[in-house]
Amino acid sequence: MNSWGLRFDALTIILTGAVTVAAVVGQQYAACAKTAQEIAQLAILTTVEVNNTLGSFASGSGVIIAKQGNIYTVLTTNHVVASLAQEYSIRTHLEKNYRAIRIQRLPKNDRDIDLALVQFQSREQYPVAPMGESERAVVGSSIYVAGYPLPIAFGSERKLEFTGGIVSSRVDRTSSGYGLRYQAVTRRGMSGGPVFDAEGRVVGIHGQGDSVGTVRSQWNGQMEEIKTGLNSGIPIDAFTALLSQTKRSGFDILSNISISRASSQSQANLGQGGFVCDTSTGEPVTVYQNPQGFREPWIRWNSNFFSSSGYDPLTRCQQVSQRLENYNRNRQLNYVTVGVVNNQKVICTSSRVNGPCEGLIYTLRRDQDPAPALNSFFVWLGNQKARPSLFESSTTIYINVGERLGLEISEP
Repeated sequence: MNSWGLRFDALTIILTGAVTVAAVVGQQYAACAKTAQEIAQLAILTTVEVNNTLGSFASGSGVIIAKQGNIYTVLTTNHVVASLAQEYSIRTHLEKNYRAIRIQRLPKNDRDIDLALVQFQSREQYPVAPMGESERAVVGSSIYVAGYPLPIAFGSERKLEFTGGIVSSRVDRTSSGYGLRYQAVTRRGMSGGPVFDAEGRVVGIHGQGDSVGTVRSQWNGQMEEIKTGLNSGIPIDAFTALLSQTKRSGFDILSNISISRASSQSQANLGQGGFVCDTSTGEPVTVYQNPQGFREPWIRWNSNFFSSSGYDPLTRCQQVSQRLENYNRNRQLNYVTVGVVNNQKVICTSSRVNGPCEGLIYTLRRDQDPAPALNSFFVWLGNQKARPSLFESSTTIYINVGERLGLEISEP
């Protein structure tokens, strides 16, 4: 029987079939704070430029918060895309530009929440930033702001800036929703960019910076603000509250997107151990945490094979993680094998070797050979001690998952 004291550095798990092709990171990752470098990498992948036809001087930033098929949704501030007379585009870290195909401006009056949603279409794979809970961003806690400031020198390209700071105050009643105050270095053009907490989750959208005057720039001759270093952002809870209040309707973006609240779901489940879909790295990962707090990443979801049918990586991660957790809690996660359920080839759970399918994990493609699919369900590289037992019955393999989870399994 394996002990959770073992490290799983050499473990790579690939989940194949009609659902996904998945690979796992080869390390344990902590249940608490991340390094600034880890959060910066997430910021680089998920923060975008929001540009318009007037040029860079009137542009801002945004963050990718949702994906359905090949449609990405960006959250930004409304004042970045407020003009109805302009056309807008999104530029990603891959230096690719995409026309904004849909914009939803959320404020109904001048004092309403200063947020907007922008959608673009791309076949490229971009991760989605995980959502946190801004109520956890208390005074004194660490935050990080990412965005694309406007270039100082004429003709220069915009480059992402990632700066750190602390929450300086919280304001209950404020114009346009700017209730999150923090000390950090920011510049024009970073409006609409994400504010991350120490766990790499979006807790706010940056939009304002205090200034005490202006000075003429020696680089471009334009008047530039003299900033104090104190800034304001819109708490992400204000946005998620709008999501919960909105009813599904037509082409309305707000009512048709699904976001991951990593802090509310992952932390609640992982506090007691179990399987969960974790998006804190910017990419959906099925993770198992035992009651002692050791976390093992199982599956990284990065295939969009069924995205056109509504099963994007986040959706599949959430569904399969929940199934695994249900089986685990009911002590039904003993062996993994292949079988047929409702005339469909599936990978499933079984209580014993040579036993029937008892719990569906996912359905295979009709043209897919189940034996190779199961063989690639778990792939262990190097660390032989981390392997669970494999039992072969004719050409069918039964993988002792219960042994890997430290369960006592008694054969009937």
